[in-house]
Amino acid sequence: MASRLAILTRHLTAAVDDEPKISFRPQDITRLLVHDNYDLRQDVYKFISEDPLYRQNHYLGLMEFREQTLQRLQKFTQQHFFSVRDYSRDPRKFMAAIESLMYCDYSLSIKAGVHFTLCGGTICKLGTKKHHDLYLDRLDDLSLTGSFSMTELGHGSNVMGIETTALYDHSTREFIINTPTNQASKYWIGGTGQHGKLTAVFAQLTVNGKWEGPHVFMVRIRDDNMHVTPGVRIQDLGPKMGLNGVDNGQLWFHNVRVPRDAMLDAFSSVDDEGVFRSSIPSVSQRFATMVGGLTTGRLLIAQGAIDAMKLGVTIALRYSCQRPQFGDKIIMSYLTHRDRLLPILANAYALHLAMGSLKNILDRKQAQDAKVIHVLSSGIKAAATWWRVEGLQACRECCGGQGFLSANQIGPLATDMNVDVTFEGDNTVLMQQVARALLDDKRLISSTPTAPSGFGSGAISLDKLSQLLGYQEHALTYQVGSSMKAAAASKSTEGRAAAEQAANDVVEAELDTVVAMGWAHIQRFCLDNLQQTISKAEEKLVAPLRMLATLFGIKCILRSSAFFLGAGVLSQSDCLLLRSSLHGIYATLSADGGRLAHLLCEGFGIPEPLITAPIAKDWKLMGANGI
Repeated sequence: MASRLAILTRHLTAAVDDEPKISFRPQDITRLLVHDNYDLRQDVYKFISEDPLYRQNHYLGLMEFREQTLQRLQKFTQQHFFSVRDYSRDPRKFMAAIESLMYCDYSLSIKAGVHFTLCGGTICKLGTKKHHDLYLDRLDDLSLTGSFSMTELGHGSNVMGIETTALYDHSTREFIINTPTNQASKYWIGGTGQHGKLTAVFAQLTVNGKWEGPHVFMVRIRDDNMHVTPGVRIQDLGPKMGLNGVDNGQLWFHNVRVPRDAMLDAFSSVDDEGVFRSSIPSVSQRFATMVGGLTTGRLLIAQGAIDAMKLGVTIALRYSCQRPQFGDKIIMSYLTHRDRLLPILANAYALHLAMGSLKNILDRKQAQDAKVIHVLSSGIKAAATWWRVEGLQACRECCGGQGFLSANQIGPLATDMNVDVTFEGDNTVLMQQVARALLDDKRLISSTPTAPSGFGSGAISLDKLSQLLGYQEHALTYQVGSSMKAAAASKSTEGRAAAEQAANDVVEAELDTVVAMGWAHIQRFCLDNLQQTISKAEEKLVAPLRMLATLFGIKCILRSSAFFLGAGVLSQSDCLLLRSSLHGIYATLSADGGRLAHLLCEGFGIPEPLITAPIAKDWKLMGANGI
């Protein structure tokens, strides 16, 4: 026990002793994080910081807030920072412009995302030149406000199961769009309740009596005078828990006729003779190809969650490092405060850098990357939004009652963004999709995982943390995969369908483990990506990045301590060592009034005018002289 305490003391002492050696300029970290369209982002930040229209006003009613959001979007588009055509020709520029709006207001960010990303991006990716020529310029100047009608009252994640129909009538060269049941009504459609004129409708296509699966049709729902078009019924969904600057609506179609060219036909079309043609014969493969090209929205949601964590933890850390409690003791000096806030800092860095790597993969535009892109976009979106929920709640609590005040930004962020855990994919379903990709990896399900050794008396290294997370990913996948194989084998004499059903039954029975697999994969990817970033970083950035990576890795291990202890990979002493090392990192980041933590927050590059929370400035002046 004495030797163990000596080791723990060395870890704690080393962490604090290293602190004065760590020095860097926040702008160097910013340049590492923001390695594309830096000037564009700064231009957007400058615009929304200086124009009075974008100042926060928490006293607006529902309809006033919606009108303000529309006016903000209109003025933003008039600056020509980007074009909807950049969705295809310069995706990084497109995403940079939309991402920059998050620090102003999430309703504005989502309103822009629905119009440009979901509606405009769908036309860019799934349409052809005739659609681009007809719609994109009018989307750019907002004379044609767009929305995206995929979700139905009865169908969310199961898009293949949507019930809206599109029947081709060759006699008139038109598609007839119908809502056969109330459950088939399009639901939660952003930008539709009040402002939308055009929507991209996902519907089950039938041509000459043959079902061809879901396709997308461009349908006018209001004319240029804002009158609802014939056969369309729209219901405003009204106030929501948050995000009330976005006008969500419900849509029904009754024998709505649209011309043949209304179908987005990059992969499928109906020719002049009324014959359906597609470059992808399989309905399921065709559908997967169509939706696979629409990942930008998911990336923007994930990045928005990451940026919200950055803003929330910056505000909370500033306040916590200057707010005393019970005398002169600053609340950031309490371990409980550090343990709630500092992991958010590490999560934000880990996820932001992981997003950067995912964007790099997207830049390659290689067909063989499709599965990796789907897995990472699904997993990072789920992790980012779940950790955002946890992180903003911690920030709100760590600021006490001030965290509940709208002017201090954290509360409105938390309520407005709560939707992100279920839109652009329900998080639990997304993590299952990550896991199913792992179960397709024959290496993981066929080879017995080799358990790494514990820490013993050695130092905690990033390599060891990565090995542990990799083992967890392999072990969980092997566990479920082996059970699936055994179940399938037991039904093999009854045919392929019975064997597949038996394997699927195992997955259904082990969904908690399946979700844990998804988590293990994404956490391991994030940590490995951090290590790669460190290996390429400037020398002066290595120490702070390594500290964040170690913090991130340790927290990932401790969250799954039951698994590692149960598997016999880690001992109680190992977990104690991890915990004590974590406390040492906390001490280093919090020393000297939180100097390093503040520098790392500055490294996020959030423009100071957009950090409007009074508690992030001098909280002692709140209410004085009308401030």
